[in-house]
Amino acid sequence: MRKLVVFLFLFVCLTLSAGAASIPPEITAQPGQVNPYKTRSELLMDASNYTGVVTPEQAASVWAKGLERRSAAMQYTVMTEKLKKKYAGQLDDLRSNWVTGMSSPSVQGHTITKVKGTDDSHAEVSLKLEVAATSSPSEFYNARLWLVREGEFWRIDRIWTDEELYPYTLYRS
Repeated sequence: MRKLVVFLFLFVCLTLSAGAASIPPEITAQPGQVNPYKTRSELLMDASNYTGVVTPEQAASVWAKGLERRSAAMQYTVMTEKLKKKYAGQLDDLRSNWVTGMSSPSVQGHTITKVKGTDDSHAEVSLKLEVAATSSPSEFYNARLWLVREGEFWRIDRIWTDEELYPYTLYRS
């Protein structure tokens, strides 16, 4: 009986410590010992793994809306875990505050021009993005997104854009 109790105790301790290892230290620290903005960011970034969209077109539109709203966070929410890490790393290298683009010219709109579904787990979406300043005509640039289905959600796994879109995406493939 004693061996069983010791075994159960060790099992519970190992299980709890394994679970705690996946929680960022900022989240488990005592109040007053953490940067509340860092904690908020970590929680929001983690929450994005549990939310999503249910069609490839919706994922492409959320990503494009992120460009229009100058929000890297919005773009980030519809990416695969692998792409999120790459994108967040690029933003960190730039010391970005996750605001993308410029106030003028800015991305004013988008149109989905083509959706190619290879099967129920992969799709490719092509977009045309309108960039405009108030005093000049609009320019149009292309983006192509490769999407994969992760559970019930569609997520962007790869991004290709015209080079001119870099200031609006802050992403290099």
